[in-house]
Amino acid sequence: MAKKKRRHTIKLNNRVKELFDGFPFDEGILKVEDEQLLELVMILDLKLSSYQSNEMIRALRRVWSEGEYYTRKEIIEYLLMKKRGKKRQTKDTIPTQDRVEWILSLVDEELTREEEEEILEHFIPLANAKITPKKIENRLQYIRKKRRLKHIQESLEVEIDSKESLSFTYPFEFKISKDKFTKYLLVHSPELDFKSLLEKDDKSVIQKLQEQKSKAIIKEQKKIDDFCLLLQEHCYLNQDEIIKNLKHMPIESKLYDTPIDYAIIERVLHQIDSNISIILSGEDFILEKDESLKIYDTNVNYKLKLYYKRSFIYEKIWRGDSLFLILNDFKELNNLTIENFNSGLIDLEEQMKEMSKGLDLEDRVLEDSILQFLEPQISTSNKLKIREKLKRRILYHFMEYIRPIREKKMRQELLAKTIRDFKQLFPIARDLKRRIIFHAGPTNSGKTYQAMERLKEAETGYYLAPLRLLALEGYEDLKRSNIAISLITGEEEIIDEESTHISSTIEMLNMDIEVECCVIDEIQMINDRDRGWAWANALIGTPAKEVILTGSTNAIESVKEICDYLGEELEIIYFERKNPLEIMPHPTSIDKIAPNTAIVAFSRKEVLSIKSKLSKRYSVSVVYGNLSPEVRREEARRFREGESQILVATDAIAMGLNLPIHTILFYKDNKFDGLRQRELTSSEILQIAGRAGRYRLHEKGLVGALDAKSLETIGKKFYKPLPKIKLPFAVMASLEHVLLIGEILETQNLLDILEFFAKNMEFDGPFRAGNIESMIEVARIVDEYEKLDLRSRYHLACAPVSLGSPYIESVFHRYLKHLAKGELVSYIPPRELPKFAITNDELLNAEDRVKEVSLYLWLSFKFPELFVDTREARLAREKLNRFIEASLQKGTLSKRCRKCGKELDFSYRFSICERCYLKGKRGFLRPSSYRRRQRQK
Repeated sequence: MAKKKRRHTIKLNNRVKELFDGFPFDEGILKVEDEQLLELVMILDLKLSSYQSNEMIRALRRVWSEGEYYTRKEIIEYLLMKKRGKKRQTKDTIPTQDRVEWILSLVDEELTREEEEEILEHFIPLANAKITPKKIENRLQYIRKKRRLKHIQESLEVEIDSKESLSFTYPFEFKISKDKFTKYLLVHSPELDFKSLLEKDDKSVIQKLQEQKSKAIIKEQKKIDDFCLLLQEHCYLNQDEIIKNLKHMPIESKLYDTPIDYAIIERVLHQIDSNISIILSGEDFILEKDESLKIYDTNVNYKLKLYYKRSFIYEKIWRGDSLFLILNDFKELNNLTIENFNSGLIDLEEQMKEMSKGLDLEDRVLEDSILQFLEPQISTSNKLKIREKLKRRILYHFMEYIRPIREKKMRQELLAKTIRDFKQLFPIARDLKRRIIFHAGPTNSGKTYQAMERLKEAETGYYLAPLRLLALEGYEDLKRSNIAISLITGEEEIIDEESTHISSTIEMLNMDIEVECCVIDEIQMINDRDRGWAWANALIGTPAKEVILTGSTNAIESVKEICDYLGEELEIIYFERKNPLEIMPHPTSIDKIAPNTAIVAFSRKEVLSIKSKLSKRYSVSVVYGNLSPEVRREEARRFREGESQILVATDAIAMGLNLPIHTILFYKDNKFDGLRQRELTSSEILQIAGRAGRYRLHEKGLVGALDAKSLETIGKKFYKPLPKIKLPFAVMASLEHVLLIGEILETQNLLDILEFFAKNMEFDGPFRAGNIESMIEVARIVDEYEKLDLRSRYHLACAPVSLGSPYIESVFHRYLKHLAKGELVSYIPPRELPKFAITNDELLNAEDRVKEVSLYLWLSFKFPELFVDTREARLAREKLNRFIEASLQKGTLSKRCRKCGKELDFSYRFSICERCYLKGKRGFLRPSSYRRRQRQK
C-alpha cells in the first residue's frame, strides 16, 4: 500500500507541473488569481485570520506539503476545471467583492467598532450561502443583549447563571458560642423572569435584581444562624473542630454537606465499632468489616463492604444523628451474604452428587473437591461468594476426577454385554464360507474391468462403488449387458422388481440379502480417515459367496491380515498397467497447454481460478467435489467427446473416472487434508497420475506440473514404492452399538453416546473405533430437538449435512423442527434462475441448493412418510444442474467484493477488497470524507 501511495503522489506532482508550465506547486500557486485563491480556501474549509493574498498562498502551500493524496487531488481537480473554463459546482457562489465589505453591507443600521468586530469574527469563517441579513440581525441583537447583561452583572457584582438566577459570593457571619468569624459563601437567588425584566430600562432592572439579592442574603444568613445554634453542644465534634472544618468549607458547599477531616470520621466510626475501616473512593466512603465463617471443618475469613455517599455521612455527623444504623446495615449484609453463599454451596453439592450418581463417593470427596478451590478464592478476594466462573471450575475438575471412575465402570458393563469380536456382527457372511479375490494393480491396468465381467456372469451380485457417480456408471454398464439391475444411493433409488444385481454406493450395502458375487471397488479406501469404516464393514460383512476386491497393491498385506482374522480364503491376482507413464522433464507453462490435458488442483477456489485464466484461449471442463454427480458427469462427457480441450479438476478424478487424458499436470505439490496443509503422498500422486495415458487412446501417459518445485516433488515420489496400509482399521458405530450404549449410559443424548464410542470402544481383531467427528458435529445439532427418539437421531446424524455451509445448516434446522413435531416437511424450490451465473457467489449458492436436494432425498428414504416432495426436489435438481453446467461452460465467472462490487481474482483469499477492508477499520477515513462529516455535524 505504501508503494502504491508513493506512485499516486508522483503522478499528482507531475500533473501540477503540467498545470503550472513546469513549475512546482509552491511557485506555480503565485500565478493563481486572488479570486481563485479565495475559492480554493473556501473549498478546503481553511480558517484564516485574514484573507489577504499572501496569507492564502502560505496556507495553501502548507496544505499541499502536509496534505494526503485525496486533498492534493481535490486541489488539482479545481485548478484543471478553472483551466478548462468550467465553473465549479458548489453550494455557494463566491462574490468577487471583498467579504468584509460585503458582510457589513448587509447591516441596515450603524454599528460600533466592537459590534463590527464581533459580527465579522462570527460570519467570516462561514460559507456565503449561510450569511443572510436576518442572521446578521439576530446576531447583532444577541451581541447587544449580552453586552447589556454584562453591564447589569457588573453593576450588581453578580453572575446570571444558566438557570436565570443570580449567583454571587457574600461574607456571612458564623456565631458559635463566643466565637465569631466570617466566611464567603456562594449564594443563588430563586429563578427570575429575565425576558420580562429586560423589557424595562437598566435602572429598573438593577433595582429589582438588588431586591432579589438582598432577600437571598437574608435567607442564607437565617440558615447559617439555625445551623450554628445546632452546633452549640455537639456530640461528635468539639468547638475547635467545628470552626476549623467550617473555615475550610468550599464556598459552593451546602451547610450540612461541609466536609469533615478524615481522622474525625474514622474516630466517630470507631466509637460504634473499632473493627470498621474506612476508605475514600470518589464521592463515596467505603466501610469495611472483617468476618469469618466455618465451611465444613475450615474457618475462612472475608470482608463486608458498605458504600455510603460522603454527603450522607457528613450530614449525619453535623446533625449529631446516631450512626448505629451502620452496624445494623453490616448485620443485614452479613446475614444476606451467608444466606446466598449457603444457597450456592448447597446447589453446588447437589450438582456434584447428581454428576457422581451411582459411583458411591464419600461426602468427604465432594467437600475436598470444593474446598481446594473455594478456600484460596475467598482468601484472595476477601469475598464470601461462589462466583459462576468458580462454580464451573469446581464442576469441571470434579467431572475430570470422576470421568475415569465412571468410564471404567461403564466400560466394564459395556464390555460384559457387547460383542467384542466384530466379525460376529455379520452372521450371514460368516455362514457362507466366502472366497475372496483381490485384483491388485495400478490404474489403467484392467483390474476393475475384469471384476465387472465376472459380476456380469454371476446370477446375482452387488457392485459397491466409492462415489454415486461410479455407482451410476456401474448401473449403466450392467444394464447395457441386459442385466436386470437396481441402483441404490443415499439420495436416489431406481428399483427393478425383477433385478438380480444391485449397484450402490458402499455405505448403502444391505447385509441381509445373500448374492453370488460382490465387487468392492477401490479397497485401498479402507484406510480413509472419514469413510474407511464402510470398506471395512463391506469386506467383513458382505453376504456374497465370492467377493472381488479391486485396488492398489499397498492394501495387500492389510487385506491378508483381515482374511486371516476371518479365517477365509484369499486369492491375489496381480495386474500390470497397459501403457507406460512418464514424468515430464520440465514444468509446463499455463500458456502452453496441449489438448487432452488435465490440470489437478486441490480446492474449488483453485479450480475456478485456473479455469478463469484458461477460458480466454481454451474450452475448459471442470470437476470438483462441490459439484453434483450429474454436473461432474456432464463435464466429464464434454471432455471425453472433445467438446472441451482442457480438464481442470480436483483429485476427484483419481477415483474411477475413465477419461481420455493424455497429460496430467499438478497445479501444486501440497493440499489441505482437513487437519493441516501437507505435501501429497506417493499414493495420492500415483492414483492421480494413473489417469494419464488411457489405454487404446494413447501410447503413454505424461505427468508434469506447472512449476519447478512441484515437478521436483512429484518426480521424487512418483518412483517411490507405495507405503503399506497400516492396521488397525476403523469401524463405525452401528445403530445396534448406539442403542446398546444408550441403554447402558441411560441416555438418549446421541452426542454423549458417540463420544463414548469414539473414546472407549474396544474390539478383538485389527479394528478400532472410526473417526466420527463429522457425525458428532451433526449430533450436537440433532440433540437440540429432544422430542426425537434415539433411532431417529442416529439416522439424522448419518445424513449428508454440509455444516460448512450456513445455508445448509439453516435448512437442516428447519427439517428437524418439522420432524420433532411429526409434521410434513415440504421442499421449497429455488426462485426462477437466470441462464447462467455471473459471479462466484451465485454459482456457490446453486451448488448449496443441489446439496439441499441431496439432503432432502436422503432423508426421504429414512422418513418417507414426512419427506414427500421428492418429485419437486428432483425437478429442482435438474434445473439447478442445467444452470451450473451453463455457468461453467460460459467461462467468465467473476468474484466480486461484497461491499463495493469490485472484481477480484478467484485466488484472492477474502470476500472484500483491500480498500473496503481498510475503510472499515476503526479510525480510517479519507480526508475529504472526514471534512464532509464535520460539516454535516
